[in-house]
Amino acid sequence: MKRALSLVVMLALVLSSASVLTQPTGQVTLRVTLDGQPADALILAQDRFGKLFIAYTDLKELGFARLTLPQERYTLIVDRGAGFTGKPFTQEITVPAGKTIELTVSLQRAFSPAKEWSYYSADLHAHSTASLDGHTPIEQLVVVQRAADLDLVFISDHETIAGHELFLKTAQARGVPAILSEEITTPLGHWNAYPLNCAVTYAPNKTPKDYFAAARACGAQIIQANHPGSSSDGYFALLGAEIFDYGFDAVEIFNGEFDQGDAKAIEQLFKFWNEGRRYIAVGNSDDHDWMDFRFERYGRPRTFVRVEGEVTAEKWIAALKSGRAFTTYGPLVNFTAQDGKVLPGDTVTLSRGQEISLKAELLVLPRDPSQEEPRTLQSAQIVKNGKVLKTFTLSEERAVITLTDKPAERSWYLVRVVADDGDQAYTNPIWVEVQ
Repeated sequence: MKRALSLVVMLALVLSSASVLTQPTGQVTLRVTLDGQPADALILAQDRFGKLFIAYTDLKELGFARLTLPQERYTLIVDRGAGFTGKPFTQEITVPAGKTIELTVSLQRAFSPAKEWSYYSADLHAHSTASLDGHTPIEQLVVVQRAADLDLVFISDHETIAGHELFLKTAQARGVPAILSEEITTPLGHWNAYPLNCAVTYAPNKTPKDYFAAARACGAQIIQANHPGSSSDGYFALLGAEIFDYGFDAVEIFNGEFDQGDAKAIEQLFKFWNEGRRYIAVGNSDDHDWMDFRFERYGRPRTFVRVEGEVTAEKWIAALKSGRAFTTYGPLVNFTAQDGKVLPGDTVTLSRGQEISLKAELLVLPRDPSQEEPRTLQSAQIVKNGKVLKTFTLSEERAVITLTDKPAERSWYLVRVVADDGDQAYTNPIWVEVQ
């Protein structure tokens, strides 16, 4: 677990708590829709002194929320996946004592990666109160992730699957696919294994190989190395030791807000890829608390996976395992090769001297409602075998980049994108074999 200060809520000076309000109060009720349908959403009310009150739409009544607030002027923000699929709704309101303000908020997706590109998102590192250090109730974890506009919901508590049954029941009631995991937590490293149908227990004498075998026996298709570049509990610290085992599938290159541990994970992942070890790059929030945005926020970052047809947890996991994914703090990427016939995770076989034609559609949407100017793309890079092949300087919300190359040997290519506020994204590689 990492505790880096979140850039999302630097404006928040004080977080609300369950303390008794000591001044006269009023109520605000909201009906929230997304693309015309009732939807889960995050609601922020910030008063003129900077105090921030946090709420979500109701667990039982989809799209409805009721807030009790001190008599005051507020900036009201209703957020559904801001920065990924749409911009938050913002309105100035005054809450009078003893009265109720009724509002209807109609949100629209500015862009749907699912509809346009068949990319569906999940946050593959999310904790509930089933974790000893978790503060998000199990049922609310579904609402919170849907409010982030994640297409699948995910649970991964430390050394327990106690929350699985209730989490799955809540997700089914919401009509959203759920992925059940556990964070295997040891002094040797932390790993998320999914999907799981039984618990993997810690023991002092177990090795990583033992944990991986136990996770596979419990149904795990993917074993993910969590924050592996961390100086305190990163698995990559064991590299070179006899105990290190390569039997995992995914590497978390983003964990909460980006830091040096993430940079180290990316550097090592590039080395693995150059060695021919085709691990999958993922990025996740590792959030523990739905009411505290100082450190992490569910859905930031997140992993998008390309799935054709109806989306199920099983199909999504299978597509992730094949490498058809990108991970992002905001920028969206549709990376293809050979006129759209080749996707991340695919292998292209070329004769010597034959070209590979690369293309990426790029997009970034507004995230911060206080920004007067729209967020734009700043740069994009096509990376080949860990080295930047070409950098594109950008200044728009949307862009398309293309490049042709003639690899002389086995190679891999990915796209890295950076927005003007520093948010970034990485795709997984397209692989090339040269005959």
